[in-house]
Amino acid sequence: MKFNKKRVHIVKCNLKACFPNQTDKEREKLTNKIAEETGKWIMESAHVWFGKEKDLIRHLKVKNPDLLRKAYNKQNGVVIILPHLGNWEMINFYLPQNYPSASMYKPLSSNTMEKIVLGSRTQAGAEMFAADSRGVRQALKHLKKGKVLIVLSDHLPSREAGVYAPFFGNPALTGKLTHTLVKFNQSEAIMASVLRQPNGEGFELEFHPITGMQDTNNPVEAATYLNKSIEEAILIAPEQYQWVYTRFDKQPKGSSNIYRLK
Repeated sequence: MKFNKKRVHIVKCNLKACFPNQTDKEREKLTNKIAEETGKWIMESAHVWFGKEKDLIRHLKVKNPDLLRKAYNKQNGVVIILPHLGNWEMINFYLPQNYPSASMYKPLSSNTMEKIVLGSRTQAGAEMFAADSRGVRQALKHLKKGKVLIVLSDHLPSREAGVYAPFFGNPALTGKLTHTLVKFNQSEAIMASVLRQPNGEGFELEFHPITGMQDTNNPVEAATYLNKSIEEAILIAPEQYQWVYTRFDKQPKGSSNIYRLK
């Protein structure tokens, strides 16, 4: 917090927008917790990216695997919606051991980091599809075969690729890709969270049902259901969400920028 004032500012702006009923003191306390959890995530990254699969899987408990198993058995494919919550990378050490799996990812600007992240995510056997036209085609074929696909659905998309839907009561540009993937083969949609447990006790992977998104053809309605499900997952442990991200950066024309310094 002392050396990265920019990120602290972003966190405080996000919390003020998303938790307007909290007092300044309550948001300040939450900001401190977020800094602690972000620090843990940074320190864990070396283990997750360079550690051995057999060692990492020992630190992961799965709370309700039957929810995913039932969805998978319907054979229409499963889209797992994964927010930037807890240590989301840990899911890659469970899914490929149990299901034919792949992940959508946003290519990184650094070639070095690209190699590190892809190496980590594929060491357990998962495929990786870039979030571009070729990658989307690969993902659709993957779901058509009844497989499992992970999507980090809380990225900020381009204006052309998104619609505005409420996120903690604020308009947020939300990608249409997740809904497209779900509707293509009437795949099942499930939320997943990988939360850090207290006292160094590892991580807990939990699956959450999502309702409504599969039943609508309206992209705004679908994005609303999507954001609502992400909100519910975040509220279990709000300090573990990646609030350092400028989620509300692209607002509707005429709206003010919440991150602008006054």
